[in-house]
Amino acid sequence: MITILTWLWRQEKSRTVYTAEHVNVWAAMVRRNLSMPHRIACVTDMPEGIDRSVEIITPPGDFLDISNPRWTNGRPQCYRRLSMFRRDAGEIFGERFVSMDLDVVVGGPLDPLFGRPEDLVLFKGTLRGRPYNGSMMMIRAGCRPDVYEDFNQEAALESGRLFCGSDQAWLMHKLGPNEPVWDDADGVYWFGGAYRTRRDKVPPRVLFFPGNLKPWDVRKIDPFAREHYHLDLMEAA
Repeated sequence: MITILTWLWRQEKSRTVYTAEHVNVWAAMVRRNLSMPHRIACVTDMPEGIDRSVEIITPPGDFLDISNPRWTNGRPQCYRRLSMFRRDAGEIFGERFVSMDLDVVVGGPLDPLFGRPEDLVLFKGTLRGRPYNGSMMMIRAGCRPDVYEDFNQEAALESGRLFCGSDQAWLMHKLGPNEPVWDDADGVYWFGGAYRTRRDKVPPRVLFFPGNLKPWDVRKIDPFAREHYHLDLMEAA
């Protein structure tokens, strides 16, 4: 049984405000495209409005006081997600789990992505020199515990100086460039880059929006978002 989870929290002066509705649409897209045994969960202390089919995981509360001062202007400080690398992560998230961001469109079979055997798989970074993007990670609980145990404010400052992002910067700094990834060859894209040039050759399964534009902003202009970013039809009726 694999856990597919997302995170929902409030950040002061955030450039994007996420809600229970975003969680519900995300969960519906995952359900439509995943057939292997799974459970769907949200790590949050804001459960109001989230569909009852989504399991609520209480946030561990790690690293809430740590930030990257270079990653400002409302960008998300996501260090709390590093709790997924705790040695006891299996007791919190499940023995094998996938973390997905909420600013995503899911519109193709997920089983080939989540059936991989590696202990850790990450979404490939969006630019040269950025080996990973934190939008999607699949983790076998307890792997790479040093990612959690070696992290502190000093580590956030150093990794933030070298790389772009918050937890993403630390992952790139700590893990190095050679971890397994998903990329456009797997049908995993971000809104830009290869999505514009390769989507006809390799149809998208998952499309992330790491910038200012979000799925709900582009539904009128992007056919993939228009077709797939919605609740199940019976729920939306």
